Amino acid sequence: MPERIMPGLGLRAFYDPGQRDWGTSLSEDLRRLSVLVQATVLSRSTPLPLAGNVGDITVVPAGSPANTHAIAVWDGEPGAEDWVFLIPQEGWEVWIADEARRLRFAGGAWAAVPRPGIVPIRTLAGTTHVLELIDTGTIIETTGASPVTVTIPAEASVLFEIGTLINVTQTGSGVATISAAAGVSLNGVIAGSVDLDGPWSGVALTKRGADAWVVQGALAGSVA
Repeated sequence: MPERIMPGLGLRAFYDPGQRDWGTSLSEDLRRLSVLVQATVLSRSTPLPLAGNVGDITVVPAGSPANTHAIAVWDGEPGAEDWVFLIPQEGWEVWIADEARRLRFAGGAWAAVPRPGIVPIRTLAGTTHVLELIDTGTIIETTGASPVTVTIPAEASVLFEIGTLINVTQTGSGVATISAAAGVSLNGVIAGSVDLDGPWSGVALTKRGADAWVVQGALAGSVA
């Protein structure tokens, strides 16, 4: 029976007798289970040291020269330990000890899983922003004196779930505009846009159907 990669953690199974030196492969799979079931890592920001301590599990920080975002495990035979790297898959979650919160691997990076009742705030640095999946459930703040346009993308480019809620708050004097990409209905008007009412005004964006969004809140005028 040919070896198969099982769904989920990607463990190997159904070896033929003697295939792939199964003792070594089985040990690698057991290590994978030991690391990932109820996974807890030390940090995602501390640079990986040359040597760790027995039992250390951490995430290689973004911007590292190698193995960025991988889960690093200090393991090996006594006296011959080394870092072993597990490449994360979309949807993996870990508890990160130095932040006391859960992380989820999505879109090629680790992101904090929102705590119940806590809404993450994202501050925009530029004057344009196209909504991303990571914006789901967040408050997006626009700052400064320059106008800022927040665009709702078409499903073909970013597939938000129906019921997605995103808030936008204008904290500076620069007018914040909510714009719909071509083919997206904003309050029922194709390719519409609407301005917020001024500093510290905000709106809620809710996806209610395929390429259909509702905008509610402190609006400067009607949808154009």
